[in-house]
Amino acid sequence: MTSPQLELPKDIASCHALIKQLHAELQVASQRIEEMASVGLQDATARVAHLEALLTEQKETIADQQQTIQNLSADNALLKRSLFGRRRERFTDPAQGLLFDAEALEAASQPPNGKPAEGESSKPGKKGKKRKKRTSKGRRPRVFPEFLPREEEKIYLDDKDIPEEMRDNPNARRFFKKISEQLEVVPMQMKVVERYQEVIALDQADETTIFVSAKRPASLIQSFVGPSVWAYLTVCRFADHLPYYRIEDVLGRSGFRIDRSTQWRWMRGLAQGVTPLVELMWERALLSGCLLVDETPVKELAPGGTLTGYLWTAVGDANHPYDCFTYTSDRRSIGPETFLAGYQGYLLADAYVGYERIGKLWPGVLKASCWVHGRRKFQECHHLGATDQTRTPLAYIRQLFDLEDMYREAINEQRLAARQARSKLIVEAFHEWLLEEWSRQLPKSKMRGATNYMLNRWDSFTRFLESGAIPMTTNFAEQSLKYPILGRKAWLFVGNPQAGETAAKLFTLTKTCTRHRIDPYAYLQDVYARLPTLSPDELPTLLPDAWIKDHPQHIVQERVQEALDRARRTRERRAARRVAA
Repeated sequence: MTSPQLELPKDIASCHALIKQLHAELQVASQRIEEMASVGLQDATARVAHLEALLTEQKETIADQQQTIQNLSADNALLKRSLFGRRRERFTDPAQGLLFDAEALEAASQPPNGKPAEGESSKPGKKGKKRKKRTSKGRRPRVFPEFLPREEEKIYLDDKDIPEEMRDNPNARRFFKKISEQLEVVPMQMKVVERYQEVIALDQADETTIFVSAKRPASLIQSFVGPSVWAYLTVCRFADHLPYYRIEDVLGRSGFRIDRSTQWRWMRGLAQGVTPLVELMWERALLSGCLLVDETPVKELAPGGTLTGYLWTAVGDANHPYDCFTYTSDRRSIGPETFLAGYQGYLLADAYVGYERIGKLWPGVLKASCWVHGRRKFQECHHLGATDQTRTPLAYIRQLFDLEDMYREAINEQRLAARQARSKLIVEAFHEWLLEEWSRQLPKSKMRGATNYMLNRWDSFTRFLESGAIPMTTNFAEQSLKYPILGRKAWLFVGNPQAGETAAKLFTLTKTCTRHRIDPYAYLQDVYARLPTLSPDELPTLLPDAWIKDHPQHIVQERVQEALDRARRTRERRAARRVAA
């Protein structure tokens, strides 16, 4: 099959017309091609932009997920450390010496007069004081206190063990030599005191009788036991942290069992009886120039389950030496606002919003922050990965604590002068470093959070530079809370809010006794016996710091010496560490 032949015009006019027609068709086709190309280019550009947006979104999602994974991994590592690792936060990284000028480090580790502090040695590794000489077995000789009662036990010779020539020999001398001392224990003994009331009776002529009876002694509560038993139960429950059911068993082994519900009823009555004394201790503590506060959770029984209540502590300064406790069924800020009502001075606490609210809204209250809490944030970062960025803040803070340790025994005026002359320079340099580091860190990084924690509260962190009486840490408040926490795993919970208030009042008495190294049994026995007979003006004589002045025999000397020895060893260890650094 053959295609038909194209007939072309033969004249010029027809050719011109054909050319014009073809040119027009070519322009139309070219325009259509351009339009199609433009539409395709726009579609391609839109598609590329869409893909780029998706890629950017996926990159941001991946970055967020990586940051989340990193934060969760860090939290997991910190959780494992808190469960299984060391609790001490001492920073002894040898690389920290490379972060500062050697002369600055040397100046920070020496007292102003250039001489080693007491207990320090000018040579590394040497202790300033010699330890007591030990026996050949590595133990000091055991010495029993003189006030313990003593009995003699004599071991006699058996006649058959005496040689024949020595039995009736007048020149043979018999005597006893001391060979040992052994400690024996007599279990707790109970006794019944029968009280008799003297009565005078006079018969009248009208066959009536007049009776005059001796006045019965006043008592805090009505019970079949006396103040010695009340004091014993209080010490067992709130100083030795024994649950009521265990005390019940202990008393049962001694001959008389007291039901746990009865014990709790007596403790509630005693707490109500000592309320005036506890309130006086609170009033005195709130007069402190610097008050340390903290809180700890406590389980409280409630219908259908348990609530999380809180036990709060307020630790007075050296002029008002009382460790006071109170209890609330929740952690709302109304709690500290209630028990701190009327306080004027420095409030040293952690970053709980209730304390910070008081520092911002109450005139006359200046909030101070704890440097240990600030250091802990950087310590966590250092644990996750040691770098110069984590070593630097820890080294700054360590310099501050080294200076505080050197002036620990100084009076407030001397400590304030040292802080202004030396600590202030370190604090200012640390602040500049924090600002620079904050700008370098990612917004969600752990290091950024640590710097934010301190920068957002910088005024309260520098508050210790204003007075020598302000501690740098809330350690005393945490030690005060550790007192009831030691027994929390034993008694587990409080039965109701009233039981929490009872515990808080009796913890106030026993913990303050511990602070002053007082035998709590002797103190409470005297308080329970005398308190009902005292007038309000005489009540201050029962404050622990005033009471021990009149009863010095009830100071627990072993605890006093133990505290002195522990403080001396700590000073020597820190001094040797500073010299070695």
